[in-house]
Amino acid sequence: MKIETYMAMDVHHTHTVIEAQTPGGRIIIHRDVPTEPCYLIEAVKLGRGRKGVVIEEGPMADWVMRVIKPYCSEVIICDPYRNRLICGDDEDKNDHLDPGNLLILYRTGQLRMVHHPERQSMMDLRRWVWLYCDQVELVTAAKNKIKADYREEGIQYGEHDVYSPKGRVVWLSQLPQRKMVRDRLELLYANLDTLQSQRISLNKNICRMARRHPVAKRFLAIPGYREIRSMIFLVMVDTPFRFATARKLWRYGGLGLREKQSTNLENRKLERTKRYNRRLKGVAKGAMEAALYLAGDNSFKTVYERLLQRGLSVSLARLTIARKMLSVPWSMWKSGSDYNPALVGEC
Repeated sequence: MKIETYMAMDVHHTHTVIEAQTPGGRIIIHRDVPTEPCYLIEAVKLGRGRKGVVIEEGPMADWVMRVIKPYCSEVIICDPYRNRLICGDDEDKNDHLDPGNLLILYRTGQLRMVHHPERQSMMDLRRWVWLYCDQVELVTAAKNKIKADYREEGIQYGEHDVYSPKGRVVWLSQLPQRKMVRDRLELLYANLDTLQSQRISLNKNICRMARRHPVAKRFLAIPGYREIRSMIFLVMVDTPFRFATARKLWRYGGLGLREKQSTNLENRKLERTKRYNRRLKGVAKGAMEAALYLAGDNSFKTVYERLLQRGLSVSLARLTIARKMLSVPWSMWKSGSDYNPALVGEC
């Protein structure tokens, strides 16, 4: 598809700087408009012929993309981290210069796209799952804060329970006889109770969504997959056709390897990818642990034991099973099939 007008948007919550160039780099539009649908659409319509628009990933990128997409031939949301690496940290940082720099990368094909779901409904599901994951992290942070406060008072709790109503009574009684200290811990406990209550509510909501979604519901048959992991896999992958091979999915989930080689051809090595989807990796590792420790036999456990018998190290055998935890649902989704234990040996 030949683009006749290249456009870039530097989006802020109050205003957006828009620049348009010809394929040769001649500036034909440069304006600062309010970040409102009517102004963004009007600016895009000023471009001639087939219009391509690029936006850097950010909090408002998805919303802007959906506003202007009907009026463009192509909308790209790109990775600002990669852009910074190409342009260098010493480049001028200016709202009015940024769109022009972005267009140089766009016209020369140096952008790395950030995937956004095509359907609004999938993006809505993703935001619910993100909200749940954020809530889990808030609960963990609140627990860590409580433990840190006990340590600050010289109280060693070890592996004992300090969170349950019964356990906290025991540990609160060991605090120094200072009202300010006890009041602070009781406030932290009240905050934890609120966060845990909200997490439980979100958990029920996500589980209900998983049981109703036709794709996520099929993942529930996979050993180690329950509602939360099924939904995280669903919204993070979005569509199985994003990945041409299972290896690319592994790299996206932090379980793949990349080649690193210097000018010396003999100095070639493989290393784990450093930038990946951490939540998808958490799904793979969590499902792997669950499947291996489930009572009774399942295909993942059988393959794992077979790998160990062949002499594979425990770490490589676990990595192999974690990869299968991504490739099995990916294969099911791509083919539209239900779970079959034979898939574990094939993927």
